[in-house]
Amino acid sequence: MILDNNLEHALEDLQKNGYTCSFIKNNDYIYCTEKDMNFRSYELNITEKFRFEDKQEPSRNSILYAIESPEFGVKGFLLHG
Repeated sequence: MILDNNLEHALEDLQKNGYTCSFIKNNDYIYCTEKDMNFRSYELNITEKFRFEDKQEPSRNSILYAIESPEFGVKGFLLHG
């Protein structure tokens, strides 16, 4: 999905829907900062993907992933770009 609206609004909407963990890529793992947990990619599901494009400065494009781990009951987001 390509969105022209604000990244902050998308993050707020995800957080309202329980996606509260901030994930970061950490070598071979994806790390949840709030839970202090590392996950392998196969332990997580991408439930939504939002693409934000800056037509004036393409280097500022970003993708926001909504991620969950049903096994561990963790929902959050990862921002790339």
